[in-house]
Parts: sequence; C-alpha cells; structure tokens
Amino acid sequence: MTKQLHILLTLLLAMIFTSGGAQTVLFNETFDKCIGTGGNDGKWSGSIADSDFVPDNGTGYDADNNYGANKCAKFGASSKLGYYTTPSIKLTGNGTLTFKAGAWKGDKTTLNISATGATLGQSSITMANASFTEYTVKINNATGDVKIKFTASGSNKSRFFLDEIKVTQASTNDPNLSFSETSILTTLGNSFTAPILSNPYNVPVTYSSSDATVATVAADGSVSPLKAGTTTITAKSEATDTYDAGEASYILNVTPSLGDAISVAEALKTADGTKVLVKGIVTRTNAYNSKYTDLIYYVADAAADNELEVYKGKGLKGADITSADDIARGDEVFVYGTLTSYKTTKEFAASSIILKQTKAEEKTSITAAGWATYVTARSVDFSKTSDVKAYTVAYSATDDAITLTPVTAVPGNTAVVLKGNQGDYTFTTTTDKAAVSKNDLKFYTKATSVAKAKTVYILANNNGTVGFCPATVGSTVPAYKGYLSISGGTSAKNFFALDGTATGINSIAADKANGRDVRFNLAGQRVDKNYKGVVIVNGKKQLVK
Repeated sequence: MTKQLHILLTLLLAMIFTSGGAQTVLFNETFDKCIGTGGNDGKWSGSIADSDFVPDNGTGYDADNNYGANKCAKFGASSKLGYYTTPSIKLTGNGTLTFKAGAWKGDKTTLNISATGATLGQSSITMANASFTEYTVKINNATGDVKIKFTASGSNKSRFFLDEIKVTQASTNDPNLSFSETSILTTLGNSFTAPILSNPYNVPVTYSSSDATVATVAADGSVSPLKAGTTTITAKSEATDTYDAGEASYILNVTPSLGDAISVAEALKTADGTKVLVKGIVTRTNAYNSKYTDLIYYVADAAADNELEVYKGKGLKGADITSADDIARGDEVFVYGTLTSYKTTKEFAASSIILKQTKAEEKTSITAAGWATYVTARSVDFSKTSDVKAYTVAYSATDDAITLTPVTAVPGNTAVVLKGNQGDYTFTTTTDKAAVSKNDLKFYTKATSVAKAKTVYILANNNGTVGFCPATVGSTVPAYKGYLSISGGTSAKNFFALDGTATGINSIAADKANGRDVRFNLAGQRVDKNYKGVVIVNGKKQLVK
C-alpha cells in the first residue's frame, strides 16, 4: 500500500508541475562529475571536499577556492573567500533560478547572489548548517547574456556547498489562439456567422459568453444572439506539458431589429439614458473636419419639422467618418445609440452608429424657364448629365454685375445655377472634391428670414427673363435654396438677368442693361408700369404719379 501511495503522490506532483505550462531549461549544472566527499554523503566538516572541481559546464565559468565534493561542489576555505559564476546564459525577459545550497558545519549561513544582464528577485539567501536546501529565485528583465554569481558572505568561515543549479524560462509554446475579428456587430433577425477561430495546433478549447442573456455560445463556437446588448465571446485552452494556456475573445454588439426602430418624434419624448434605434432622414450636417472620425448631423421624420441631433456620430456599423460625403442631407438612416440632453436639446450621445443607410440621389427639376438653383448634398459631376450646364456666380460691386462660370464638378454643399431643358434630372456623384473658385451663391441650412434689403437675391422669372431679384425684408428663404448673396446691398440694382445664350462659353457678365424697364417698389417687390409711387428702375428711384 505504501508503494502504491508513493507512486500516486509522484504522479500528482508531476501533474502540479506541468499544469503551470511547459518550461525550457536554459542552463543546468549538476556537479555530478565532481568525485569526492562531502555534501550529498552527509559529511559537512573534517577532511572532506578536497578533490578536483569538475563542473558539467566545463568552460566559461569563473570560480575561486573551488573544490569537488560528493556530486556537488564546495567553495571557500576556513579563511579564504569562495565564489562561483556561471557561464553566459542566453535569456531574454524573465526566468527562474533554482539551486541547492548548504553551509559548512558551524560556518556562516548567508550566501550572496548577483547577476549581470538581469536583475534577481533577491540578493541573498540564508542556508541551513550541514544540510542542503532548495531555493527558487526570480530572474527579471534579462537582456540576452546573463551570468549568475554565488559568493560567500566573507573570507572567514563562510564555506558553502552548491548543487543542481538550473535556469529555466516559461515555454514559448503559445497555442496562438486568435479570432478573425475583435469586435463584430449584428442586428437581431439577421443571419449571423461567428468570427473564425484560428487554432493552428488544434488544442482543445471551450467557449463562453460574458452575458448569456445577450447571446449564447455552443461547444463548437456558434453563437445565438438573443437580445440587444453587448457580450464578450471567449475561447480558452488549458495548459499542457506541450502548450501554455491560451485565450482569444471578441466583443459582440447585438442591436435591435430594424423593424423595432422608433420615429424621431418618439425619440424626442424618450427618457435620457435610453438606448434606442431611430429611423429618420438626414436634414443637415455640420462641416466635416478631417481631424476627427465622427460627424455632427441631424435627423427628422419625413415631411416633419422635428430634428434630433446626432452628436459626434459614427458611420455605417460604427465605421469612422472619412469624408464629407459619408453622411449627407436626404439620406435615410437607422441610428442606434443612447439618448441624452444637452441643456434643452435632445440628442444622441457621442459614438452612436448607423445600422442601415440609404443614400439620397442627387436630383432636381428645371422648369420651362430653363434655369434653376441647386444645392448639392454630395460631390456631383454635372458633365455626366446631358442637356444640363452648371455655373457658379460671382458678384462685382465695382461693376454692379454678376459673372457666371461653368463648372463640371463641385463638392457637396455647393450652390450652383443650372441651365437646361424642362424636366427632372438625376446627377452622378463623384470623388472629385476640388473646391470651386469664388462663388457668391449661398444657402441657409434652416429656413431663415431676410433681415436686410438687397442682400439676398432669389432666382425669378421676370416677364420671360430669368435672373436674381432681391427678396423682401421679412420674407423667408427655405433651407437649402440657393440665393445670390450681396454684402452691403443697398447700392446694388434690383435685377441681375441671366443670359440665355451663355451655355458653353467660359464666363458670362450680366449686362447692366439687363433688367431695363423692370420696376420694383421700395420693398423690393416687382411692379408693373401702372404702379403709382416711388419705384426703382435700373437702380434709380423715380416718382410715378
């Protein structure tokens, strides 16, 4: 029974040793070639340990007052200092030093330990008199070539014995578990395929979900999303005598079904701190800044005057915003995030994401007049659309005239004048985002009341002649309606005609004579010849009785 118990204990100790992961032996000195007396034969004083010192590692070491004992070594004499330095050991990072040591019977018991090329967890140990004890010391921050020195605490009565010196390092047999993705997003109701686990050595793994109410994971790694939320899916392997323990994981974000999206109107009534999915139309965006990876934009219900700010929102499925065209006015979006309030403004908190995005087409209509203003949402290439020409407009206060310059491509949020046949047009977007030259065509992002006369000129048809007329003070200019902006204003004339024959030439300067005999009252409203009172004709006031 005793023999069986011994075998069982030996197996148990072996299991305990290997469970911590495999170890690589970098240096091993047994001193078994030393054939003498003392130490392992139980003799610790007298006429012992005076044979030749023959270490296993016969070169590269350094020692003084060194002697062979019984398959171990003795260092020092009764009044002489002894020491032993190992040959250079190749170790990078951290390792472990183990050894046996014992003091000559009646001598001092302090043994100093030092290292070059590394730091040790302790600088000395206390030996037992006349017996071996095994010690373990950590080796830290090794730089590649390490030597370890054992030195007596003094030259007088400080003899010591050494045996079984070993330096090991944790095995580099990493199972190298990894997932093909570290973060993944899925929407409830959509099919979901888990990221692929790379397991090059086919070690046994077990899977777990940090929140099984959000998603469960089967033994083969397949995942079943259950509700909106976030969980971490982990694959683990246990340490063996060949491989260390391994682990890999990815974050799974489960979002609500698109069918569960609420309206902007409902979101505006929802309590702060609530995570919601909102369906809306992008009404406007702040200017894109390439220094940032997010964008502030606004959404509303279709044909409704209610806006919800999306503060520093991310793009489709959390992607970074890298272009002004990533999110644009008119897009239909499903935005997922947490509602909050800034002062009195309801908004999505930073880092909300878009689950689905339908980009709006760049389209408009031209009436029978043959001209129209248009404000792009994304970069547009007008050359791809036949029968339409696009122009920027510049105003000269010196000449009190406008110049039309043809353009073929413009960035998003650019106002232009279009000339073409009557009809509906859809334009082609482009990656050409080069800024246009001087352009006095502007627009408001919100409906805005005109505050000053002759500063906002709206495109109008004046008895068959199309041009820009001043908007009446107090009138409202709709959002994203192009208008001619004139600073100062009061000295500008009342009508800037567009030359209908201008298509295809490099630029057009509207003739000051254009608009001759066109009359406006002091409010900027066009009147006919029967109007009585003060009128403005060709920029000059006249009194008609």
